[in-house]
Amino acid sequence: MGFFDRVGRLFRANLNDLVSRAEDPVKILEQSVADMQSDLIKLRQAVATAIASQKRIQNQAEQAENQAQTWYQRAELALKKGEEDLAKEAL
Repeated sequence: MGFFDRVGRLFRANLNDLVSRAEDPVKILEQSVADMQSDLIKLRQAVATAIASQKRIQNQAEQAENQAQTWYQRAELALKKGEEDLAKEAL
């Protein structure tokens, strides 16, 4: 084993020891909890956005259904009056 290998190994060992001593399980746990709370806030915002989008799309679908029903009724009325051209236009 060469001199530089030994120095490199010693450096890595001391660095690992320094990192191990710096790690505080309580601090790591607190940071993990803080990260999870932040993720939870983001998740709740995403869910709220998805629910709002769903309601908006549902309202649009209901409006389209109502318009279709209105035009269908107009077409039926035009047919009853014998105005086929207006009925075709309504459809």
